[in-house]
Amino acid sequence: MKTTKLLCYFMLILMSCSDSNDYIRNVYVNIDIDLSLPQYSEINTIGNSMFIEGGNKGIIIYHYSNYEYKIYDRNCSYEPSLNCSYIDSINSSIALCNCCSSAFLLDQEGSAANSPALLPLKQYNSSLNNTLLHIFN
Repeated sequence: MKTTKLLCYFMLILMSCSDSNDYIRNVYVNIDIDLSLPQYSEINTIGNSMFIEGGNKGIIIYHYSNYEYKIYDRNCSYEPSLNCSYIDSINSSIALCNCCSSAFLLDQEGSAANSPALLPLKQYNSSLNNTLLHIFN
């Protein structure tokens, strides 16, 4: 009986420590965007955003202030391994994931605005040199 209890306890500990691999993967990002090109004209206005390829499930470029852009991965932070777990629309400065109904505030470091997501969006670094926006990690 004592051995059975010990075995059950050990199995419980072992199962609780398993890695579900449900996290946003780190991928290499090194992208240059020439903001003077017509395809990027929509993000020349403060408060506007757009999606580009890169990162895990795409990248969001958000024009935060005069010479500052905030860059986020489109992968939703709630159950990021699901195929549908990505930001699919942006309303003003609020990024929305239709898979889980989470919302994220792009003008506040990508923080989660509602449940079920608790973690912010993954951010990337950027630098601006004249009209060249460099996105990297």
